[in-house]
Amino acid sequence: MTYKTEKSKELFKQAQRCLVGGLSSSFHKAPWNDYPIYMDHGEGSKVYDVDGNSYIDYLNAFGPNILGYVHPALTAAVEKQLQKATLMAAPNADLVKLANKLVDIIPCADKVSAFMSSGSEANMHAIRVSRAYTGKKKIVKIEGCYHGSMDEEKVSCDAERLEALGPRENPNKIKHIKGQKDPDDVIIAMFNDLENIEHIFKTQGDDIACIILETIMANADPIYPKKGFLEGLRALCDKYNVVLIFDEVITGFRLGLQGAQGYFGVKPDLATFGKAIGGGYPISCVVGREEVVSAATVASGTFAANALCVAAALATIETCEQPGFYENLERMSKKMIDGIEKICDKYGVKVTTRAVGGMWTMVLGTDEELVDYRDHYDKVDSALYRKLVQGCMERGIRLNPWRGRNYMCAQSTDEDIEYTLKVIDEIMGEAVAEK
Repeated sequence: MTYKTEKSKELFKQAQRCLVGGLSSSFHKAPWNDYPIYMDHGEGSKVYDVDGNSYIDYLNAFGPNILGYVHPALTAAVEKQLQKATLMAAPNADLVKLANKLVDIIPCADKVSAFMSSGSEANMHAIRVSRAYTGKKKIVKIEGCYHGSMDEEKVSCDAERLEALGPRENPNKIKHIKGQKDPDDVIIAMFNDLENIEHIFKTQGDDIACIILETIMANADPIYPKKGFLEGLRALCDKYNVVLIFDEVITGFRLGLQGAQGYFGVKPDLATFGKAIGGGYPISCVVGREEVVSAATVASGTFAANALCVAAALATIETCEQPGFYENLERMSKKMIDGIEKICDKYGVKVTTRAVGGMWTMVLGTDEELVDYRDHYDKVDSALYRKLVQGCMERGIRLNPWRGRNYMCAQSTDEDIEYTLKVIDEIMGEAVAEK
């Protein structure tokens, strides 16, 4: 394969003249790349760039494309709705059908609080609902968890180095963008540390409305909850009258129809869903316990629950409900990580892997489970993962450039996996030989 990206390079030059930073989202270009790759179209499990290169896609738009590209059921539903209307500033019958389906599927969902267009909006609304319900204003978020681009959500999501995070008992509140307001009402806690969280609740609980967290910290590599952590957190929230919010924007419909709360068997008071729920179309929602969601007013938004995205969500969920859907995703995810483990063992590379539903993860540089966000700096071989990502891209495979979190889609194939493992083997061999 001859890998050339001259058209992408030229397009980025043009974009810089008319678009701040040349990007519409910082996620579209890895910091080590000089320019992003401009994609033209997708089909099945692959995407194609403007230079004609094809890539087996395990990024899947950071998770939303659970059905893959141009899936027949999703395409048919969207095309049918396009013939009617997209935006009417009014609900349609499908919205009622979607809401009922979510209530039936999601364990904590007595009612849907609101539909939004993005995970950021959903998390913002969930925080607002918790404040309305408790009458308190402060929120607790977990160091390293990403909940969106709003000011309060975007605190301590990342750090340039470990030292910047500050002491564990009193972490720094890191702001990430110019113009971000001071996070006075945000308290930072540690993942997998019930003692730390109880100390916060005990000393500041009278002011704390909620704690929001990713049940699987996907913003790291990722980091999974220790046995008993989510159950213990549920008990602490009950004890101190703190609303428990699960950010399921990534895990929802990826780990299974019931999301992480079904997978781990722990019900939050509120949960947010996005990404995979729409199969690639922008729709999100907040669901939860009736007593809690009923405390807030109905949300607003011009594009919220528009007919096109509702149709896409229904088609996506109905496809995911088909027998064997998640079993097949997990089978392929397991085949991938089993192959990666064998390759790493062959070259003496430490690795931690996991397959949950359609999400598969590899953490290079350690054979120990990561416990909290700080382990990301201490234990992970980010340089080797970067080398792997770049090498795969040049050989027609697209991995998540930011973290070792990748996704299968319904149209992924065994042939895709076999080729991917062959390429990973080649790159690992080259990397080890260079040392």
